Amino acid sequence: MARRNTKSYTNAKRRVNSIKSGSAKYYRLQESYEDGNAVRSFEEETEEDIIEEVRPKVSERTKSNRARAKNMSAGYVLFLSAVCIVTVFLCIHYLQLRSDLTNQTEEIASMQNALSQLKADNDAYYKETMASLSMDDVKDTALKKLNMHYATESQIRYYSAEDESYVRQYQNLSEDDG
Repeated sequence: MARRNTKSYTNAKRRVNSIKSGSAKYYRLQESYEDGNAVRSFEEETEEDIIEEVRPKVSERTKSNRARAKNMSAGYVLFLSAVCIVTVFLCIHYLQLRSDLTNQTEEIASMQNALSQLKADNDAYYKETMASLSMDDVKDTALKKLNMHYATESQIRYYSAEDESYVRQYQNLSEDDG
């Protein structure tokens, strides 16, 4: 049988699951072992011991830099407070503007509905009025109730327009105009 080299397993670690607690326990191999069929023995270590060994050593300067980075000055806190207040104010103002815009949009929509309803009513009244009146009724009312009559030939005057448009009368015309 070939002989193996004996090595020191001081820093070698194995993780073994415990049956009782279900959590991992760490064991360190003893200083050395012998070839053969002997069972190795382990010495139990706590998790904190292992973390301490693995954790890198930090210098005092690094520790002081980290502590200084964690501290905030009064000016920085004041600046952050001012920024937060301004942000809250802008958010509230934005929400108010959105609310006003929504209200105005709803008001415009209701006014447009009212306008279209008024137009529909107006069209219905106009059609009803036009259906109730006929030109014969207007003629009878004018001739009988208002004592109006048709114009005679002497009352009609003809004018010649130079540009073939309509004629406006600004004053009474004499008999020889025309």
